[in-house]
Amino acid sequence: MGGLALQAVGCSGQAVPDAASLAGTWKSSRLATPLHLHANGDWEIKTDDGAVLQYGVWRLEGRQLAWFIRLNGGLVREANGLVSFGPQRFELRELDGSVTRFDRLE
Repeated sequence: MGGLALQAVGCSGQAVPDAASLAGTWKSSRLATPLHLHANGDWEIKTDDGAVLQYGVWRLEGRQLAWFIRLNGGLVREANGLVSFGPQRFELRELDGSVTRFDRLE
């Protein structure tokens, strides 16, 4: 694999990706099944046979990725700081301070 450029996005003045560049299917370092970020703002975690395990909506809010999780008839919001971004990988800072890595699958 060639060199993968990750751009740190936490420092002032550095570019933040647009939502279209995050749309796609990703493998998370925390999930066993792929995460699908759709360009229309929906997200899903689906099994290989297409069963939806969890879903909601997402959007970029400056240097944060905000997740709105549909849960028990309502929406729960969580926002994670964007630590780094590249065309094939991005990293988010979780609420507990840990970092989750997402590698593009398609």
